[in-house]
Amino acid sequence: MPSIVRRTFVAAPASLVWELAQDFARWHPRLNIYSGGPESSPELVVTVLEQDDAERRLAYTMPEPPFPITDHRATVRVSEDTDTTCYAEWSAEFETDPGIMQLLEDQLGDDVFKLALDRLASAAQDEHAARVLSR
Repeated sequence: MPSIVRRTFVAAPASLVWELAQDFARWHPRLNIYSGGPESSPELVVTVLEQDDAERRLAYTMPEPPFPITDHRATVRVSEDTDTTCYAEWSAEFETDPGIMQLLEDQLGDDVFKLALDRLASAAQDEHAARVLSR
């Protein structure tokens, strides 16, 4: 099954990044995920399949993705590096025409996952700095 993965370093504690990662509205302008079920604009309806706070992992599916893919399952994961740094990763597995994988790498991997992870990192680093300065 084809997959796309993007990962970024975040200069903020994993617990803070996980807190933000669960609130897609703070770092992804077009996607909202709610544990209670699918809620969002019609083209971005998602269903949470699994949320594991101990593992800092959220898996979801998009029944009607805005890309030519089927059997979609995506995972957002936050992995601790040190007490004050971590990695955020967004991956997706799906079925698609092999001829469009490069297009999906660009559109889904770079234009969605990478940009959103960069926004998550910036939001977390700004929040971490604000908390440190307020001590």
